[in-house]
Amino acid sequence: MSLPPLTIVICATPRTGSTLLCALLEASGVAGRPESWFRAEDRADYARDWGIAPAEGSTPDAETYRAAAIRAGQSANGIFGLRIQAATLPSLMAEIGAAPGSARARFGEVFGPCRFLHIRRQDEVAQAVSRLKAEVSQIWHLDGHQPDRPAGHPEYDAARIDAFIAEAAAGNRLWEEWFGREHVTPLRLDYESFSADPQTHVRRILRGLDLPDDMPLEVPNRRMADATSRDWAARYRRARGLPQPPC
Repeated sequence: MSLPPLTIVICATPRTGSTLLCALLEASGVAGRPESWFRAEDRADYARDWGIAPAEGSTPDAETYRAAAIRAGQSANGIFGLRIQAATLPSLMAEIGAAPGSARARFGEVFGPCRFLHIRRQDEVAQAVSRLKAEVSQIWHLDGHQPDRPAGHPEYDAARIDAFIAEAAAGNRLWEEWFGREHVTPLRLDYESFSADPQTHVRRILRGLDLPDDMPLEVPNRRMADATSRDWAARYRRARGLPQPPC
């Protein structure tokens, strides 16, 4: 199988708007179909859907799986889209045999020329609150495909917010250290500005990748932040002695 002419790698931590970014890049028709193809929890399901699972609940060898993932994640022009959450990076590097300091070159050997996009959220409290609500309810996006009813009713939990803040910070450190070690200069997006005008930012990305940017782009899902999210974030900041954001 020939390598893609370009692989767009979205580097993220949970609840940073990466799903919206993936959806809009796919909607462009020219920027691949980015998904978390190498997330451990999803691999058996993907392999079954692609008809390459050797047995129920199992996954094929790494090379077979990678070839199928590339096919699934390509747009008509051959460009491959891939999202990597920080927690997945170490296992993916081990799978493709990417030693520290040579990972960028190894990515190119197995995925073709790569461009990296880093999306992060500046408001770490809001990110953690969003993660808490999604983890409990199992409703991650308002796009018409969420469950009929939540899996559970989220309740304020400062300890879990602490843990999610720490996890996101560790993920961002991992990405920044990896970019520095691998001499990668990613295109950068902040959730706050991206979510306010996603189409404009995606068109800027497409232009930066020398791809067409004149197609219609429809936002496929709605923001999930609500009054409860804002109340919990304010409550947490008061409890931890953190400043409240400007109105």
